Amino acid sequence: MRKMMKKAMAAILSAAMLISLAGCGGNAGQSAQSSAGTAESGQAETGNTAASTDGISADSPYADKGLDLSEPVTVIMYALGDRPEDMDKVLEELNSKYLNPWLNTTLEMQFLNWSDYTTKYSLVLAGSEPVDLMYTSSWCYYNDEAAKGAFRELDQEWLEKYMPISYPQQPAESWDQISINGKIFAVPKSNAAFNGYNFIAVRQDLMEKYGIETIDSWDSMKEYLYAAVDDKGSGISASGQTANREEYINLWNQNEGLNVLAVGFDFLYPHHNSEAAPDFDKDVFYKYTSESFKNYCLEMAEMAARGVWSSNAINDTNESRAAFENGTSASFVWNETIYDAGKALEEAGLGTYAAYDITPDVSRARGSYADDAVAITTNSKNPERAALVLDCLKGFTEVNNLILGGIEGVHWTLNEDGTRGLTEESGKYAWNSWAWGIQRGDQPDEEGMDPRKLEFREKCEAKEFVPETAGFTFDKSPVETELSVINAIRDEYLTSFFLGVFGDQTEAKFEEFKGKLEAAGLDKVTAEMKRQYEAFCEKKGYNQ
Repeated sequence: MRKMMKKAMAAILSAAMLISLAGCGGNAGQSAQSSAGTAESGQAETGNTAASTDGISADSPYADKGLDLSEPVTVIMYALGDRPEDMDKVLEELNSKYLNPWLNTTLEMQFLNWSDYTTKYSLVLAGSEPVDLMYTSSWCYYNDEAAKGAFRELDQEWLEKYMPISYPQQPAESWDQISINGKIFAVPKSNAAFNGYNFIAVRQDLMEKYGIETIDSWDSMKEYLYAAVDDKGSGISASGQTANREEYINLWNQNEGLNVLAVGFDFLYPHHNSEAAPDFDKDVFYKYTSESFKNYCLEMAEMAARGVWSSNAINDTNESRAAFENGTSASFVWNETIYDAGKALEEAGLGTYAAYDITPDVSRARGSYADDAVAITTNSKNPERAALVLDCLKGFTEVNNLILGGIEGVHWTLNEDGTRGLTEESGKYAWNSWAWGIQRGDQPDEEGMDPRKLEFREKCEAKEFVPETAGFTFDKSPVETELSVINAIRDEYLTSFFLGVFGDQTEAKFEEFKGKLEAAGLDKVTAEMKRQYEAFCEKKGYNQ
């Protein structure tokens, strides 16, 4: 149903663009011509227009927008991750086919590697090197850098003018979710997935061996994990959990029916499968001082003592996904990524897998649009042109597919059934390896997609809800000092709690941890969270 709706919307948008762009035309002030002419989601027909088209081709979809594009400009974008091997080839295609003829603009890409982005991110924004567009996120310094003034504030009128194609396509709620005190400092992605909802992938061949028919609860999950521990002859661990990524906290919160109040901050409330905004005094609590988290820590201590993961896990930074794919662990917990890991396991001939939902009756929300976004930097010398580049990347399906997956026919192929196939060159530009803040959501599915993955999406859509809190964002600046200390204390203890390292001393360590958090100013942070939340509810007219 969702795919049908997306196709219908694409058709409507396409028709609208045909009408709005029917008057484009004029003399191109640049020899480069668009070899594509139009794009699937925003096709342009040429004709006469009063607007100048100096610097761009006559069939540019921006020719009738009243923009001065006469001067050539280079826009520099920063993204996270490793630079794809064929990035330069893709940029050559993008620039020559779209950005040069349509916008008289050239895009250059720079990458901050995962190993050092935490130290370089702020330095890039504060330094003298040019940067126009920067990937950001609720987990990647969005609030921090916006508070510092590193990101340009974007108002609606400006966005409508300089993002004329993609702005009308953007979900209205995405602007609420990216806002800080009603102000926008980045352009969020156009599609939100159920990336925060977790399932568990297990070895189906081992399930059959242990005589376990299904996993549909926290307790039945533990039954399987403990059976894997007791299977000494298998030579694999029950869980590949390491210090690199905690496996079970999201599952625990799902099982408890908890929802995040503000993305990026550790305040929760029980949602009772209701979209209604909670009463702060009755329902909202700080995660890490709660009884729920204490009970979770005790569960982790029990599972660690039972041998569910390696006793040396705290010194292990290997990926739990890799452990499941190579057959050295019996389970893997995450979002729909588990299906890709399971497919890799089966294709390697190392076993069979199944995926289970341990909270089948719990409603689930899509991840925040603020999870992936692109900001225009305050230091950009060409913010308008940067916005237009972003608009082009997001606004047209064929341009979006190019930046997400590379050159069609080289890095991927479009099959007759609408799916995308791999080529010998696919590994040189992996699909959506870095452009998360740009993705539209209508990209073709991979061919041969595991039907269990589609079933996962359908189940999530059937149980989807949109909490009224989804539009609430927290401005931490009034309590930044306290939060900094609190988060440092949190990070000091969490990995040990997650891996059950404290054993019989877990409850005592929890009380010690709780006391330090409270002494660091948690009450002040809570009061500020309440003040901002209740102001948000009053503005929205929500009854608490």
